[in-house]
Amino acid sequence: MRSAFLDIGIVIRSIDSGEADKFITILTENHGLCNFIGRGARRMNSKKAPHLDMLNLVKFQTNKGENTNYLDQAETISFYPKIKTDLTKVSLCMTFCEIIFNTIPLEVEDREVFLSLKIFLDSIENSTDKKEANRLSRQFGLYLLRHLGYPPPKSPNTDNLTAYFETIMSKKIVSGEIRV
Repeated sequence: MRSAFLDIGIVIRSIDSGEADKFITILTENHGLCNFIGRGARRMNSKKAPHLDMLNLVKFQTNKGENTNYLDQAETISFYPKIKTDLTKVSLCMTFCEIIFNTIPLEVEDREVFLSLKIFLDSIENSTDKKEANRLSRQFGLYLLRHLGYPPPKSPNTDNLTAYFETIMSKKIVSGEIRV
């Protein structure tokens, strides 16, 4: 486990733990996919709580723990309000968070995936209609396949990418579907 560090990242997973804690998974710019414990992050007066929502781009500082690093501080850089008010966009983004969590190894630096996810979120945030959001998500899905070293589907323009990722992960995706 790494010692304390400062980085920016996108919150892709958040699970409640105990009475006041959260397990947080962040795709970081310089340290890859990392798991953290947010002590007291569910308390009403917690300064970290509003910054650790899913799909937030955050600047954070960690401290070394016995098994897992702890989040000491977190500050939101962008919270993507247009994504979070549109159920279709949320579904697309959560699908990719689930795919990234299940396919990228922990604590292996991969700045390219971080930057691509950030660009994808920025693009979805600014997309004007459902068709454009679906096109962007399909494009990002094909990028992820290439980047992770998997062959593209037989017909990349029409095949169901969700089913293809489910085959790769050997797990059903709960969040939704990547459409054409």
